[in-house]
Amino acid sequence: MTDIQIGLIVSVVGISITFLALLVFIGVIIALQKLFPPELEKVDESYNTGSTVVDISANNDAIDEGVVAVLAASVYIRSRRSGQLGAALLAGPGPYRTSRE
Repeated sequence: MTDIQIGLIVSVVGISITFLALLVFIGVIIALQKLFPPELEKVDESYNTGSTVVDISANNDAIDEGVVAVLAASVYIRSRRSGQLGAALLAGPGPYRTSRE
C-alpha cells in the first residue's frame, strides 16, 4: 500500500469514528428527553379579564421610567467608551511591549 492509500484509510476511519460518536451523543440526548420531558407551564385564566389588563398596564409607569433611565445610562456609557479605541491606537505600544524589545 502506498502512503496515499494509508492516509485515506486513516482519514476514513477517523471521520467514521467521529460521526459514530456524534450519533451516540444524539441518541443519549434523545433518550434523556424521552425520560425527562419538559414540564409545561399552566396558564392562569384570571388574567384574561379586560379590567385586570388595564390595571396592570396603569401600574407600570414607574417601572417604565426606571427602564428608560437604565437604557439612557447604558447608551451614554457606550457612547463615551466608543471613542477610546482610536485614542488607544494613536497612543502606540505601551511600556510593557516596548520594554521587552
